[in-house]
Amino acid sequence: MTNKPRTQNPTRPAESTIIEHIIANPEFAHALSLEADELKRDEPKVAARLTQWLKKAQYLPDRQAKFTNFDTADHLQTQEDMDAFLEACIEEDPGDGSLIKMAQADIARATRRLNATS
Repeated sequence: MTNKPRTQNPTRPAESTIIEHIIANPEFAHALSLEADELKRDEPKVAARLTQWLKKAQYLPDRQAKFTNFDTADHLQTQEDMDAFLEACIEEDPGDGSLIKMAQADIARATRRLNATS
């Protein structure tokens, strides 16, 4: 049994690139729309593909994920939370102490916040 490398669909990256250009450039989108209208009679498959890309691009910006910054210190509310967090970081530390130092900084920041509100 030979291990053949899986070939990726080469049109997928091109499609993504085209859709990104449609989103970023309204003039390009308009030109593709006009081209799709012109091709409907002679090349219906090509026209359908262009129309599909235009529709995808129309709805993609609305579905983009919105991320916020995550701060561990916001979630360390009690001494038990801080102890459990530090213990987990000690267990998962890669051996150079970097995760432990990060945990100590987060715990110190959480402690300062809790003391400031009391």
